[in-house]
Amino acid sequence: MERDDAAIRGSFAGDIYQKGIKIEKQNVLDSLPKRFKELHEAGYVHIHDLEGYDKVYNCCTPDLRTYFSTRDLIGASDAAKVMNFFNSLKNLITTLALNQTGGIGFANIDDDIAFVFHRYDTVRYIDENISFVKDCIVDLLNWINTTYTRYCREPYYLTFNMGLSDSLWGRKITELFLKSFKNSPMNFVRPNIVFKLNKKINGTEESPNFDLYKIALESTAKRMIPTYLLTESTVNTACNPENLSIMGCRTRVYNNCNGVVGTIGRGNLACISMNLPRLALESKSTDVFFERLISLMNDVHDILLHRSDCFKKNSEGYNDWIQRNKIWKSVSSEEMVKQGTLAFGFIGLSETVEILTDYKYWQNPTATSLAYKIVQKMRGFVDECRNSEHLNYSLLATPAEMLSGRFCDIDSKLFHHKIHEKGFYTNSFHTEVDSQLSAFDKIKAESPFHELCNGGCISYIEFDSAPIKNYIAIKSCIEFAESVGISYLGFNFPLDICNECGAKGTFNDCPACGSSNIKRIRRVSGYLEDLAYFTKGKTLEEKARLANAIEEKSK
Repeated sequence: MERDDAAIRGSFAGDIYQKGIKIEKQNVLDSLPKRFKELHEAGYVHIHDLEGYDKVYNCCTPDLRTYFSTRDLIGASDAAKVMNFFNSLKNLITTLALNQTGGIGFANIDDDIAFVFHRYDTVRYIDENISFVKDCIVDLLNWINTTYTRYCREPYYLTFNMGLSDSLWGRKITELFLKSFKNSPMNFVRPNIVFKLNKKINGTEESPNFDLYKIALESTAKRMIPTYLLTESTVNTACNPENLSIMGCRTRVYNNCNGVVGTIGRGNLACISMNLPRLALESKSTDVFFERLISLMNDVHDILLHRSDCFKKNSEGYNDWIQRNKIWKSVSSEEMVKQGTLAFGFIGLSETVEILTDYKYWQNPTATSLAYKIVQKMRGFVDECRNSEHLNYSLLATPAEMLSGRFCDIDSKLFHHKIHEKGFYTNSFHTEVDSQLSAFDKIKAESPFHELCNGGCISYIEFDSAPIKNYIAIKSCIEFAESVGISYLGFNFPLDICNECGAKGTFNDCPACGSSNIKRIRRVSGYLEDLAYFTKGKTLEEKARLANAIEEKSK
């Protein structure tokens, strides 16, 4: 069962919202075709964001330049104009978050701010203005981490992509964001910052933005943020890096069968996640498993198509503000369906292969081959739907924050299998968190799936403590990841903060004052979060995590 975060955080309005949303989700579920409802309740699939089923989409990347191109930065002084911009950005985030169910991604926050500042020489690039912009960025980070007005109960789910801008303001904005986050209070966990790596721009010592890459590495070694979008990895080589970005914790929107490619002004409409281990538990052979998989994917397709049809009919009033302010490059709900993505998600590939072969998928060539074949089969089905219907279906490696426990709990009551002993299913195609594979071997094992999961995915390396003095280790992982086809890479390690004296590190009780009042920051699925707010399944997963050692080369 999902934790009641509103009660934990102590918000009355959030508690009222949480009670209401549970009723609304059940009302929506009861209104769906019987087959869809049964699949969800039985745990074959999970229909994400039920409360917005026919009203709003999931997540998006706002067209920030278009949004601000019609808005003058009001103020007599440069400082007033800067303040006006950041206040407008906060208002945009707040309003947008109330008109969708998921995260907000900014594809080029550095270059977009630079565009606004340079337009008509609005804000001069002088020391006084730079200092004030820094203050505004520090204030923005504070606002993001202390404002719990999203549904009166939680912070905003924001992702700032940056690193490619070569303009004066663009470079400075990147530097200020990275340094400000690196030096912010250790309990700050938002936004998710994504550094877009590209050899020509920032990836080599000869590139103009290499200094920014180094700052990013140092911040990651201390704070786990930023993560890294590898724009020259195999899966991304055909993409314009400026039009490629991450939404939320991993969502990727790029190809488009109905118009201009790229993420800006588009988003994901909906996601349905499949319980792969359930299919394996019900199958006596791999042939039967694949038959069940195709049957379930047909069901998921029908749910997504039904949802998109309902969205076109019922969502116009809910999306007026989105369309009026040109957040999407779409002027109607019908056009939003054509431009957005419809995602097939999945969880538990590792457990699925273990059920079918009695091996973890990275332990045996036959198991490895089967794992790839399963994801390849799903991607092939998705592509067939896309080509025949001209809708942007995609395959998403589901973050599975709640599902890791929900699916496992349901299945453990129906089947007796050793995979249920740990109490959770493994995220998407990831190797299991206690595999103890070396960092390079983990990267190599997961890399083939990045090209298949075109709706978004991420791979993580787990350290046993913050590699503060060894950011070179992070750099070596990134370089190897790019060489074997990883698209998006992050780094995890325990981060404990004493609430009494402020000591930080990795510990049970505070080594400085002995207090057991400890705030434990961990990455839940994509965003950093206080461990106290983890769901049941993710709490069990966190306890099972073991480090991936850094070696000189992979096996």
